[in-house]
Amino acid sequence: MSVHHASARDLWFAKWRDDGRERRKYFKTEAEARAYEAERLHADAAEEQRLTVGELAMLFFRSRPDYNAHTKKNIVYALAGHDDAAGRHMVGPAEFLRDKYADALTRRDLEAMREAMRARGAGNNTINKYQAYIRAILAWGVEQELIPINPWRDYKRLKTTRPIYQPTMDDFRRVYQQLPPYLQWAMETAFFLALRPGIVELFSLQWSAFNWRRGVVVIRQGKTGRLKTVVPHPAYMERAHARFEDDSRRAIVLVCHRDGQRVLSYKEAWRTACRRACVQMRPYDIRHLAATAMLSAGADLAAVAAQMGHSSVATTGATYAHITAGAQARAAAMMPELTDGDTAGDTGDTVVIKKTQGL
Repeated sequence: MSVHHASARDLWFAKWRDDGRERRKYFKTEAEARAYEAERLHADAAEEQRLTVGELAMLFFRSRPDYNAHTKKNIVYALAGHDDAAGRHMVGPAEFLRDKYADALTRRDLEAMREAMRARGAGNNTINKYQAYIRAILAWGVEQELIPINPWRDYKRLKTTRPIYQPTMDDFRRVYQQLPPYLQWAMETAFFLALRPGIVELFSLQWSAFNWRRGVVVIRQGKTGRLKTVVPHPAYMERAHARFEDDSRRAIVLVCHRDGQRVLSYKEAWRTACRRACVQMRPYDIRHLAATAMLSAGADLAAVAAQMGHSSVATTGATYAHITAGAQARAAAMMPELTDGDTAGDTGDTVVIKKTQGL
């Protein structure tokens, strides 16, 4: 871009090329032409610095090298797709967002991603998960001042229906008996520490998380990254300490392992155990069973929320309302009765209410 003087018309003009064609804009003074030139150059520079969703995602992962590998794989697949075994490119459900400017995403873009995922058979839970992935990257971009706004910040998630909880402790015991020893210990750990039984949380747990003096385990949660402090059952801690001493002699740092090797997948072993036990159950149900067992035994809701690692007691109450309702009934049964009498006062477990004239 440049500024020139048109002597024949005694005007100044700014000249630039756009799509291969020369463009001009005329002004009465050189100052106006120079000001327009500076404005255009600034706008062009700003445009060159704008980040696409794909570029922002790359910076996000680069700044967090320890980011969960499985989640990263899901995000990369969504934005870039992947090649199948035959070398054919499989388009990701959000691949069309990759080259869009991150600060210019719209509600229409979100709906297009949702429709693409529905076409692949995804339900609302999965769609919400991918929406959360992209929104987290956008929020990080705002925090790092890489983009001015998070355009998806205020878009709500789709409504979902919580599945009705089915498995029981008896179901778990039956499946447990059919598991190989390494997986029995892993599921026992998942139960007593209320862990998510996956590679990120359960099978990444190290002995350094155990504080034997205080009798607690401090765990970084895979889902939120927040720390939670669990006070396990004393009998579990005794068994854990015996294993800790044995693993220490073998220089094994992982709590749950298979002959010292990291467990990367146990799906087949779990399916086999469920089939032999004639039980339909997910490994994640063990975490729900832990909460159910504590609440059914009358544990305080806040204490259970802490064991589970929930950020709010309300989350625990809403998730396990079918259990807390029973606790409410037991609490109501503990209330003293109200009876009529001639005196006012507390007689044993019965509150005596004095009659008042006119009431």
